[in-house]
Amino acid sequence: MIKRIAFCVFVVLLLALVSLPLLAADSSDVAGRAATWAKDYNAGDLNALVTLYAPDGCRMAPNRPLLRGRDAILADLKAGKDAGLAMVKVTVTAADSSGDIGYGMGTYEVKRADGSHADHGKWMLYSKKVDGKWLTECDIFNSDMAAPAGAKK
Repeated sequence: MIKRIAFCVFVVLLLALVSLPLLAADSSDVAGRAATWAKDYNAGDLNALVTLYAPDGCRMAPNRPLLRGRDAILADLKAGKDAGLAMVKVTVTAADSSGDIGYGMGTYEVKRADGSHADHGKWMLYSKKVDGKWLTECDIFNSDMAAPAGAKK
């Protein structure tokens, strides 16, 4: 009987240790916020989208200067929409958090209004919990496509 109890305790402890990584899921919910980002962008609700960023958040887009603050990020997103970038698909490949800091990375695909392929590449962000809410402090994305002709090297 004692052996059986000891064995059961051992199994329970082993299962608890094995499940620890599952319990330590990304508390910053990068996947949920990425889905919201794509949903808002695709719906054209850019004002809602920029609320996912910290007020002084930044965005590092390829071949362009650093953008700082929600207004600058909003203007850049509007310029993309005005240029015909209509739909984005965002995939999260990794995400984690520790305390009030989180990060995520993944891939993206962008289509024009006519459904044609515009761009694809990878992205990364870091987030911070501010007043109980996770906000993107900064994100960066890089195209996997060739640089535009005449781009500075």
